[in-house]
Amino acid sequence: MTVIALRKSVIKEIIGKRCYEIMHNGSKPIEACPLLKSKTMEKTEKVEYFEKSLNRHFMGCITPVLSEDGRIKSYIASIIDITETKIKENKLIKSREAFLNMLRETDHSYKELKEIYKAIILSFANAIDAKSRWTKGHSERVTNYAIAIAKEIGLKAKDIETLRIASLLHDIGKIGTYDVILDKPGRLNDEELALVRMHPVKGEEILKPVRQLQQIFPIIRHHHERIDGNGYPDRLRGEEIPFFARIVHVADSFDSMTADRPYRPAPGKEYAVSELKKYSGTQFDPRAAEAFLRVLDKSDISTALTV
Repeated sequence: MTVIALRKSVIKEIIGKRCYEIMHNGSKPIEACPLLKSKTMEKTEKVEYFEKSLNRHFMGCITPVLSEDGRIKSYIASIIDITETKIKENKLIKSREAFLNMLRETDHSYKELKEIYKAIILSFANAIDAKSRWTKGHSERVTNYAIAIAKEIGLKAKDIETLRIASLLHDIGKIGTYDVILDKPGRLNDEELALVRMHPVKGEEILKPVRQLQQIFPIIRHHHERIDGNGYPDRLRGEEIPFFARIVHVADSFDSMTADRPYRPAPGKEYAVSELKKYSGTQFDPRAAEAFLRVLDKSDISTALTV
């Protein structure tokens, strides 16, 4: 992320110019300009674009500033260099292509291929968690919790296997997230939070060419949606959210509340249980939350569950 200090002479030069003239030397707005959507939604909007003259990728953010009577009186425009993120994504894509080529060329029996497939999925999950010491083991724990919920509810073995793979890969979109953001000791600012909240969409994009995994795409994309519609990335509500995504959301939230983070120590199991009860029906799916609470009552969650 590059910070540019503007001299007074430079400030005079940009006064009166339109944002697209300053941000990317354009004579007209870029395609999918976030300003138009921000006018309608009255919230921060963002767009990614590639600046040919600099050979760099950027994310532009537009945030409306409201007057006391609720009208938009001005906008704050910011730009973030995400070139390094794109480079990491491209490396992952190459790794994914190598994985696909290996599957195409493998001439082993179905059982052997299935074991290789499961091992590679687990390797991807380990690679995700290895980005930060704070996320070590996160994907496997979330998988343990999600499977426990599924079994408590009585899902079929085939559905549990789908949920297992989705849970292991639910955070694959974080591969392209700056390590410095994931390890930041303080709270994230709006731009950093916007980058992190892109990971469900990025995860879906990364996996889309893998046709064999298409059944988990909606789970990956929507595992941060909330029942009350205040989640992301699509603000889905209630039954609009795929049920398996709702299960992963409960499992993911529990693990986040019982694990240390760079900006705070773990609140602990009792706190996590109280939050599941408090927000069942608003943030969490009641069926999934209640099933997990029953699991917690019956077992030592730290030792009884395995992937």
